[in-house]
Amino acid sequence: MSRKSISRIGAFTLVELLVVIAIIGILVALLLPAIQAARESARRQQCSNHLKQLSLAALNHHESAGHFPTGGWGWKWIGDPDRGTGQNQPGGWVFNLMPFTEEGVSYAAASDGNPDVVTPNQRAAIREIVVKPLPLIMCPSRRAGSGSNVFPKPADGLFIANNSAPNPASGNVAGRSDYAINAGSQSNCEFADGPKGTYAIVPVWRWETVGTTGKINRQPSSNKNYEDQNGISFQRSEVAIKHITDGTSKTYLIGEKHMDPINYDTGNDDGDNETWCTGYNNDNFRCTAAGPYQDTTSVPNACYFGSVHSAGVYMAWCDGHVELVSYGVDPNVHKAAGSRNGGENF
Repeated sequence: MSRKSISRIGAFTLVELLVVIAIIGILVALLLPAIQAARESARRQQCSNHLKQLSLAALNHHESAGHFPTGGWGWKWIGDPDRGTGQNQPGGWVFNLMPFTEEGVSYAAASDGNPDVVTPNQRAAIREIVVKPLPLIMCPSRRAGSGSNVFPKPADGLFIANNSAPNPASGNVAGRSDYAINAGSQSNCEFADGPKGTYAIVPVWRWETVGTTGKINRQPSSNKNYEDQNGISFQRSEVAIKHITDGTSKTYLIGEKHMDPINYDTGNDDGDNETWCTGYNNDNFRCTAAGPYQDTTSVPNACYFGSVHSAGVYMAWCDGHVELVSYGVDPNVHKAAGSRNGGENF
């Protein structure tokens, strides 16, 4: 055989090379959705694990304090570790779980030892908590690329809270949460910004709720018709397992919150414009009067549970287990799961 014949036998023609490239392209196109589905499955599992850890932290809080984490006061107050775990605590539920989620050092760093005074150093430490949120409160499917879960805070300028230092002009940001605690089966999950000014006014402040189980004391100045709170955490709550007469395995504890996809990273969603550890407001508290909804721009009320996941929303229950609740769940079943006692407060 000649050298020329051997060369022709061992070579690829241009047509053969193009066919091979086309086959590789087809295989990649077939495999890519499967790879993406596997990655999303892993992200969903991580999201479920986050809720599991948060629910266990809430149960550990109950073991320590005698009740689930309180909801704090309103959206102009951040947590203060010197003010305990009950009615006098201005911060929201995630702040109160910090000692039970391996964040005890940061929590303790914000203490000045005086429950009635907020020193400059304490204000600065509280601000540091706000801008360095727990990785545990991020759904990896929704804002996976954000890393630290810190986002712009366009509301209220540089102001963060009455008991926090303001943001510097160069960094007007705040941490956010993808999860919310169950405030009840009513249609509202916030009242107002809380007491005005300093702690000195708190003893004479007329709260929207009376006691610790959510009975409405007065209608807020917004003139909305607010209902009794029958969930697990809300303004100044101290709800214990003994109050959950519907059963811990039948009552929501913590779940994913609905968001407008356009505003994942902007801070312009009405239910995502404050911080992850402020007091009672719809950033961190949700209700079950409607929903759950897959993330969309068409849900006008920022008080409901929801998720970016296509199949449903992950919910943790008061006994600590986590389930995926379908968007097609019976609305009455979903609403009932938000109430700890059939809709009654006592």
